[in-house]
Amino acid sequence: MNQPTSLMSPLTDDEVEQLMRFLDERAVVRDGMSLEMLDGFATALISGPEAILPSEWLPHVWSELPDEAASLFADEGEANNIIGLVIRHYNAIAGVLAQGGAEFSPWITEFELDDDVVSYGQDWALGYLRGVGLRQDLWLPLLDDPEWQDDWRAVEVLACGPDDESTGSEVETQEQRDELIDQMANFALDAHDFWLEARLTPKTQRRAEPKQGRNDLCRCGSGKKYKNCCGAAG
Repeated sequence: MNQPTSLMSPLTDDEVEQLMRFLDERAVVRDGMSLEMLDGFATALISGPEAILPSEWLPHVWSELPDEAASLFADEGEANNIIGLVIRHYNAIAGVLAQGGAEFSPWITEFELDDDVVSYGQDWALGYLRGVGLRQDLWLPLLDDPEWQDDWRAVEVLACGPDDESTGSEVETQEQRDELIDQMANFALDAHDFWLEARLTPKTQRRAEPKQGRNDLCRCGSGKKYKNCCGAAG
């Protein structure tokens, strides 16, 4: 009997192929995600201002219409297997980022075109934008900061793709695309560090009302000074 695979185990090459094929054949046709898009989506979720449970984000992987997810899988066994692969890929990204991101590399699909190897990064950027979109309001302090605009624009330009009239000239050559992909990766790493620091920094608790002075009348209504009443124990 095979032992169940830990959800912390990285995917094997065969499992990567299995997940990629499933997403291409079942999810992409429903406006769901390719593996490249899932990689960008998961990176944004992990790097964001607050944790998002799989129960919320998983339906977006299968389809932009969450109600269609139920018909995506042939049976419960297939559902458990594929969901397990997605979670393990998510955890692998989280592990790399948690270790400082030195080994971080976006999953960008490469393919041959006119005897050249090309990559666009469009799906990864679109996935990252979808991840940000789940908590768009919380991301705004970073996205609206002028210091982040150049790298953030790289994400937006790549998401538009080479056929977009307004940005197509910026991604015509592989050299241009590689530079933008590097900027996009830098943004993802820096955003992860930004939000990690924000989550770890203790927030100042604001008082609902002014602090009770020790010589003020106690708010309990006793008529005594606070220091001789409810404040005596302090």
